[in-house]
Amino acid sequence: MSDHSLPKTVDPLKYADQNKALQGVMEVQNLPRLADMLASDAGTITVDLEFDRDEQRIRILRGRLSTSLSRICERCLEPVQQPIETEFTLGIVLTDEQASQLPGRYEPLLVDPVSLELKEVIEEELILSLPMFAYHDRCHGEYEQKSEDSENKPEDGAQVKENPFSVLAGLKGKK
Repeated sequence: MSDHSLPKTVDPLKYADQNKALQGVMEVQNLPRLADMLASDAGTITVDLEFDRDEQRIRILRGRLSTSLSRICERCLEPVQQPIETEFTLGIVLTDEQASQLPGRYEPLLVDPVSLELKEVIEEELILSLPMFAYHDRCHGEYEQKSEDSENKPEDGAQVKENPFSVLAGLKGKK
């Protein structure tokens, strides 16, 4: 399948000067670096992009991406769907010097003045927004329960170690 209503490349400076907005759908399989991090490359990404200038006349790219990605659960090693919703605002710059002068609220987007590949920006922002770990709710709950049980009950034949901070817990209530 192909991406719907999104051009492959845009002129970022012209688009920002004209306050252009783009909406469309992109296939996860068309983003190879992201797809390599997933359990499956099936699925789509809803993309909303707006090229603009801010109050200081800095060219910017605002974006919102929405998708559900299949990752591997860190506990049971089975696929788990993770919804991803991310918003970003990037300052469009042509040089490293311009990037260093951007206000702190913008991450720099170093561009060629006549051609920007949208899929590279979208892929990078999705990779940055991925949670570090993927868990099923049930697996995370099982881990929490096992942690609580192991703190309260020693293994067979093991000695119960006293918590060195238990004295402090008693003092906490006294004032």
